[in-house]
Amino acid sequence: MIITKRRVVSEGDVVAMLDELAHRYQIAWCCYDESMAERMSEFDALKWLSLCSQRVALKRRQSEAASSGFDVPSQFRSIYEKKHGSQSMELENTCDTLSELAA
Repeated sequence: MIITKRRVVSEGDVVAMLDELAHRYQIAWCCYDESMAERMSEFDALKWLSLCSQRVALKRRQSEAASSGFDVPSQFRSIYEKKHGSQSMELENTCDTLSELAA
């Protein structure tokens, strides 16, 4: 049986992984185009394509969240309070905040 775990990552994590691959294959900085996968080994190309699509999805979620008045759900706020004590902290309404709460 194959078990796959999927981590919730931030856009910064995805960009860092893309930068690492880009450096390995001497790809211009910040050129996160899927066509660059042609220069890579099959394994790295699949990783590159996956990271590119994750980056696009994260950017889309952030723009949708910004335009729809996104708010961190109360159940996630209560989880955060349990993990970090009853200290009163203002949570930013971003996808990164949800990623941190989910971790």
